[in-house]
Amino acid sequence: MSETTPAGWYPAPHAGNELRYWDGTSWHAAPAYLPAGTSAAPGIPSPAPAAPVLPPYASGAPGMPPGYPPYSGGPVPRPRSVGLGVTALSLGIAAFVLGWIPFLGFVVAIAGAVFGVIALVRRQPKPLALTGTILSGVALVVACLATFSILSLIWSDTTDDYSYNSEQDYGSDSNDAPAVPELEPYAPATGPGSLTDPLPLPYVHETGSRTEYSAEVRIVDEDATDEVRSWNSLNPAASDGYRYVLVEMTVASLDPDGLPAAFPTYDLSLATDDGGVYPYSFVVAPDDSTLLRDAGTIAEGDTATGLVAYLVPDDATDFLLTDLAGYYAF
Repeated sequence: MSETTPAGWYPAPHAGNELRYWDGTSWHAAPAYLPAGTSAAPGIPSPAPAAPVLPPYASGAPGMPPGYPPYSGGPVPRPRSVGLGVTALSLGIAAFVLGWIPFLGFVVAIAGAVFGVIALVRRQPKPLALTGTILSGVALVVACLATFSILSLIWSDTTDDYSYNSEQDYGSDSNDAPAVPELEPYAPATGPGSLTDPLPLPYVHETGSRTEYSAEVRIVDEDATDEVRSWNSLNPAASDGYRYVLVEMTVASLDPDGLPAAFPTYDLSLATDDGGVYPYSFVVAPDDSTLLRDAGTIAEGDTATGLVAYLVPDDATDFLLTDLAGYYAF
């Protein structure tokens, strides 16, 4: 066609007379649609459409087909990514729920905090990323407290510093020598209540506000190792150099509120004239009426009688009773 032919839709002779657009200087490729008002009659230009379905684009627009104008609203923005923000929020909620569980809550909280920071750095939706980061931070503090508490319990020293070993207290069959200390009493060095001048029985226990109980005490068996072992197989065997001594106590309650029969077993110990002090030994009796500590609570004016076992060296003799504040003669 001549370059003087006005722009319009014409049969293209080089394309089998297919209807194409002539822009005045060159042909354009066939469109995917036929604009409204165009005619396929060869050699007859079609009238320009009054309102084409899609207007022809201007030639030369970047990224557009030649001959079409650019979109008047500018480039269409890409959808904003929210994956990291959603992940941070999800982990933050999970960490907040699981934070009290040691170790697990700690790991989830760290993961939530890391994803939250990354989401903020990459400018993902701030409400999602910031909320997830804050929840993870709170959960991390809780998880640290829970985790460190468990670790402190695991690593804590469980050594029993009482006067006899824990195996003896809970009835072990161990044949190791029990650790029996020699306590330092607060009894006077001389005079009434001292080693050389013990007080007579009954023993009377007083507090700062009232008198709680009185106790009559007598030695039943100075070598009761076989008897104690026959009571229960869980009772520890007296190892070489030690033996059991059985003492019978009759306790009268003087307390208006009543008195647990176990109190005297904690208050009173055996002592020897060389100053050795030996607290009571935990053993299992054949029934709940044998040991004083199993007698329950004694009402005011009532009495209870039971045995108390002590583990002493084989060479211990001349026993006294002591509450550490004074000595008493049997």
